[in-house]
Parts: sequence; C-alpha cells; structure tokens
Amino acid sequence: MLKTKILICGILPPPNFGHSMLYKALMESRFVREFDVVFFNMKFWSYEKHKKVTVAKLFKFIQYYFQFIGLIITCRPQYILYAISFDKMPFLKDFVFCMTARFFGRKVIVHDMGQYVRELYDSSTSFHQKLIRWMLKEMTASIVLGEATRKVYNDLMDINRVFAVPGAVADSAGLIPQIKHEIVGERVNVLFFSFLQKSKGIWTALNAMPMVVAQNPNVHFTFAGPAESEQFVLEMKDFIKINNLEAHFEYVGYVGDEEKRTEYYRKSDMYIFPTLRDVFGLVLLHAMAESRPVIASIEGCIPEIVDDGQTGYLFPKGDAKALAAKILLLAKDSQSRAIIGEKGREKYERVYTLDAYAGRMIDVFNTIL
Repeated sequence: MLKTKILICGILPPPNFGHSMLYKALMESRFVREFDVVFFNMKFWSYEKHKKVTVAKLFKFIQYYFQFIGLIITCRPQYILYAISFDKMPFLKDFVFCMTARFFGRKVIVHDMGQYVRELYDSSTSFHQKLIRWMLKEMTASIVLGEATRKVYNDLMDINRVFAVPGAVADSAGLIPQIKHEIVGERVNVLFFSFLQKSKGIWTALNAMPMVVAQNPNVHFTFAGPAESEQFVLEMKDFIKINNLEAHFEYVGYVGDEEKRTEYYRKSDMYIFPTLRDVFGLVLLHAMAESRPVIASIEGCIPEIVDDGQTGYLFPKGDAKALAAKILLLAKDSQSRAIIGEKGREKYERVYTLDAYAGRMIDVFNTIL
C-alpha cells in the first residue's frame, strides 16, 4: 500500500529554537515511517535578524520559492504541512507559498506554532483581512499547539478543521550520565534558559531577584540563552550591579550544545519561565523531563503544560512579586521540589515524549485524510 506523501516546509536546527526543535523532534519520530515525508528546510529565521526584512531574506525568498515549486512538481506531494507565521511581513510570504501550492492542486495544512492570527486580523486593513480569510478558507486544516490557540480561530476558520497537537522534546534522561547535584552550602539554583529578550519576561525575573535574595540569600540565579542585543546584556548587568546581586547571578550566554543544556537543567533546583508573550514553551518540557519543578507565567498554552500546584506553579505574567513568592516557596522545601519534579517527569513521559507527539500527529493526519 502506497504511503501518503507529505511535503513539510519548516526549519531544522541550527539555530536551536522552538520551531526548529519541534521539527527536529517530528523528523526523529515514527511519523516519518508512517508517511512518505520530504522535508524542505526554509531557513529564514535567525536570532540576530528575526524581525527584520533584509536583502539576504529577499534573495532566500526567491530561491526557496522556485525550489518549492520544483518540489511540488517532482515529488508530487498530496499534502503540504507548512509552518506559518501570523506576523505582518512573514504572513505575506507565507500567503504566496500556500496559495501557490493550492494553484498546483495540493492540499495545504498550516502548522501554526503561534497564537496571533486573531491579533494580526484585528490590526490589519480590510484588504489584508480579506487575504487572511481567503487563505484560511483554502487551507485543508490548521494544526496548533493547544486548545487556547485553537479558540483563537473562532470565526476565521471552521473550528472542526483546527487540531490541537501539543509539542514534544527528546528525552534527555540518557543524553549524558547522571551527574551529582552540586551542593554549595544551602544554595538553591534557579535557572532561566530561553531567548533573552523583554517579551520573555526577563525584567520580571530580574525585578523578582532582590525580593528573593532579601528573604533567602542562599538563592542563586543562572540565565542562559542568546540575548536580543549587546545593549540588553549591559542593561541586565547594570541592574545586577546596582542591586548588589553579583554573588547571586550568572549569565552564561547562548548554549547550543544539547549535553551542556542538560547539565544546566540538572544543576538547577527549579526552572522559571516568566514570559510575557509566548504560546507553548518547549523549554518547560526540558525542565519536566529532568524532573525539575517549573514556575511559569499564565500565557498562551502554558496552563495546559503546567498543572498549578502539581507539576509546578503559575503566576500572572509581569508580576515580579508573585514570581518571587513562588521561588521562595520552592526554595525553602527540597522535599516539595522533589515531589513536584517527579510529577512533572510523569506528565512528560505521558504527554510530551517524541513517541506521544508522533502518535498525535499521525492521528490528526489520518483524521484529515
């Protein structure tokens, strides 16, 4: 029996960020054995210029566009899974690709890893709104990361054609040998590991630090990840210096190596993700896979990942005082951290493994087929 042929248009690492890691997970799963899959690696995104229109990106657009048409003609996929962005300029690019696929008679499933289709629609001119409605009408389905995002499609697309498929990350348990947790006196290590920019709630975390250290001087913070700019790093370090927090702070920058990333998670006692604008947060899954309790802001699909009081704690986004209180709550009780971490690991094994993700994607595609 011939397998259904699917052309996936997305991005693979490097760089390591949410979208690329999710496609890496998909391509390493049994999904690629269930279907006849061709992957088209479209590297428009970079940490340095992810919101800028550049000459290089325009040349890439032309190059990828003709390669895309070539793949449609030569590979003859029945379905195209297309990673879409509902930001203004990227949407216009995606509109051209998706509607070209429809011109060639291919069925297109948009893979929406954001939650901003309604936001884009409401802020657009009537002309752009017509483009959004036209494109969504022509799409076979949309795959999103959670029920919160699915609801955003109300009145824009038949909700029965919108499928929620939570993401996944590879299990890091066997990635490196188990390391002994470093104990420095009564020190408690708090880890932030993500893209360091304002939208990730960095200032919420920084403003929480003085409140935490004032009540528990044994707490130490590690920030890891690429920064949005050198200026941002300088501002962050100035804040640390002004508040006399040097002894409680470490900034390690970008960590691209998976083994090194795992070491940071294992050396931590808890993981914080105070994001202001996000959808899913694969970094939370890495922490749960390593049995670390998580503290995250109420944003996007995060409440679907973190069971408040069970696998971690939730707090209102932007509320540094609430974040500090949750950190202090976990910092004073190692037994509670262990129990919450174990429950997080259990949920990871049940919901967020590559095999579970592949199963959900296979089920959705079979439903669509």
